[in-house]
Amino acid sequence: MAGPLLVIGSVNYDLIFRHPRLPRQGETITGAELFESCGGKGANQAAAAVRCRGALGDAAPPVLFGGAVGNDAHSAAQRRTFEEDGIDTRYLLVLDDCHTGLSVVWVEAATGDNRIMNSPGANSRLSADALAAAPIEEAGLLLIQNETPADGVRSAVERAHGAGVPVIWNPAPIDEASDPGLDPRHVDWVTPNEVECGVLLGRTGERIDAGSAADVAAELLRLGYRGAILTLGPAGVLVAKPESPPELIPAPQVDAVDTTGAGDAFNGAFAAGLLATSDSREAAAFGVRYASDSVTRHGTQTSFARW
Repeated sequence: MAGPLLVIGSVNYDLIFRHPRLPRQGETITGAELFESCGGKGANQAAAAVRCRGALGDAAPPVLFGGAVGNDAHSAAQRRTFEEDGIDTRYLLVLDDCHTGLSVVWVEAATGDNRIMNSPGANSRLSADALAAAPIEEAGLLLIQNETPADGVRSAVERAHGAGVPVIWNPAPIDEASDPGLDPRHVDWVTPNEVECGVLLGRTGERIDAGSAADVAAELLRLGYRGAILTLGPAGVLVAKPESPPELIPAPQVDAVDTTGAGDAFNGAFAAGLLATSDSREAAAFGVRYASDSVTRHGTQTSFARW
């Protein structure tokens, strides 16, 4: 693969509340610790992809980011972070008439489990027209998620496929209403978690685990996806390709304090590793190590180490 890693996706500013337990319906709890962090699946994955590059040596790809933000303080914070990381943001739109995306995250201290609510703001403007200038056809690899409008996601994937650019699609978040209706044959790697698998297979509400992952991966491949990586939390990831048996890559044991952004850490590091090595197993193992390290710290991008 030649060319840079192009990440297209969302930018959100995260307000993260950490408490011994999550609130029940109708309940107010006080005393939570507050952490603030730049976030959004697209921005997170771009940050992870660039921060892990030190471990990839001279093969590490440059990272470009395409997205949309408001002209506000939250946007300024993310743009400073992009600049510090050395991410090319020529294709980041700054809009005066809406706010930067905002997420509120609740984290249960004992387990690291989280719940998230989001107001998309400028992310809702990242349509196919808004992405017209993005250099998709010149990329070495396109990494895209599902936190921006479906027509933009669909257009970017079709443009990449038409130009022979490999695509990683992280279908998060997804439900029947937000499914962009991609042709699976145009996606080189789909990277769902346990819940997203059920939606992709038309079985919303079904949650897979390590025991059922191989069968689920086989179903995804039969739909036409060229490769599937199922992210299974502390169990690791399952890598499935049509030409070889599925393989579970276990995650190292760590003391998790906050799992927020772990999936984004994996996807960013996997994409960078795949572009650097062209070895999907090696890239997936690299992504697992990077994501596992991230859950030992608080926040989203604040938890991503510079390797």
